[in-house]
Amino acid sequence: MDASPLRGLLWLAALWLEASTAIQPLRAQEAEAFAPTSRVRAEVNAAMGALRYGGSAVDGGANAAAGFPLLNGLSLSHDARLTIDTSFTGQDLLRIRLRSGNFGPSGFFSNPPTPLTRLDFAFEEPLCAADDGACSRNRISVNRAYLQFSLSPEVRVSVGGRIMQGDMLPVWPSVYNDAPILELFQRSGAAGAYNRRVGSGFGAWWQPRGTLRGVSIAYAYVASGGNNGAPGQGGLFTAAAAQTSTVQVAYTRPNWNLTAAYTRNGQQALLRGTPLASGLAAGSRNGAIGSWSLAGYWQPSAAGWIPSISAGLGHDRFTFATYPVAGLSGVHTSSWSVGLSWSDAFGAGNSLSMAVGAPAHVTQLKGLGGSSLNDAGLAFELATRIHLSDNFSLTPAVFWLTRPRGAMAGTSSLSEAAGSPPAHDSGSFGVWAGLVRATLRF
Repeated sequence: MDASPLRGLLWLAALWLEASTAIQPLRAQEAEAFAPTSRVRAEVNAAMGALRYGGSAVDGGANAAAGFPLLNGLSLSHDARLTIDTSFTGQDLLRIRLRSGNFGPSGFFSNPPTPLTRLDFAFEEPLCAADDGACSRNRISVNRAYLQFSLSPEVRVSVGGRIMQGDMLPVWPSVYNDAPILELFQRSGAAGAYNRRVGSGFGAWWQPRGTLRGVSIAYAYVASGGNNGAPGQGGLFTAAAAQTSTVQVAYTRPNWNLTAAYTRNGQQALLRGTPLASGLAAGSRNGAIGSWSLAGYWQPSAAGWIPSISAGLGHDRFTFATYPVAGLSGVHTSSWSVGLSWSDAFGAGNSLSMAVGAPAHVTQLKGLGGSSLNDAGLAFELATRIHLSDNFSLTPAVFWLTRPRGAMAGTSSLSEAAGSPPAHDSGSFGVWAGLVRATLRF
């Protein structure tokens, strides 16, 4: 047997041992330098449940509605995220979040016919088309990458290539977030003002001290296409940027908050609402959507039978030059929500929550001969978080949407729903669901 390969392996092992011995002190110094200011957190969410549809618009034989297949099978999907927070000075924050999920083909994602049944933690990126056999699921993507630092004790700046609108706001005017279920109840009642867009962005906020303590003023800019250098396809401050600019003014005390916000959404606007509201927002060009919000919360000083209350309302006004429906010259939409939360319900560490609201829906169409339509609907949610350990919890939940498709219950055509006269005979359509959310944090 030739001993040269064996000698080569022994030589490589000795070299590796010598190098690792030399590097070990450096690794110890690096760990000592970063351990006090670095934190790694992992969270895994899984949801098992099913949707049930009803109404005259449902074709039971084809298991479809409005031309779309119903996603009413029992499903089990997951979302996993790894968040790395690092500070270099103790006054700054560098956040990197890796995320993976497989909610894309489920009924709990933004899929027709009921995109409003999306769960708050449902995630998949990039999405795979149903007919794309070469696309692989369960990919890991960079979901956050941004830096925050202080210019003074009162001013903080945020900038990043992957940052969410809410990351740049000092106040989120809701405490209805202990164990969120439906995404639509995590927008403070204002789907247009708090669109939670993710992309390239920057922002700053001011929180004064002294007599003005509790006041905050913030500005946030996010462009989903901000990483694209082609002006016709993306960039910053271009018509194709898919951009959002938000100004927020808030006053916060230990037990309550009141917040006003205005958001200007450019074309390709992200408006989570009824299919008619979302479709008109996404398909309009050469203009913007102005979205207003008034929201806040109140919470008791101690846990008990009195719940915390979070409420908000929003109004959106479309001012585009071109709409996807002929003859349309303007659109108004509205939304609202109220959420109640009980801490330590049925035992320490548990919680009970319930919410009701109206998703963003069209309230006025201009330029169509004064025609009116009924696009409104209600959403209800009830959930209880069961604290099993410091790292693990289960949250059984049910929710019901009375008219998740609004005026488009029986059609997928914006023109049919918003035309003059609108299609009032499109039928009834509703959906309810039961699910269990499992959350593991470490």
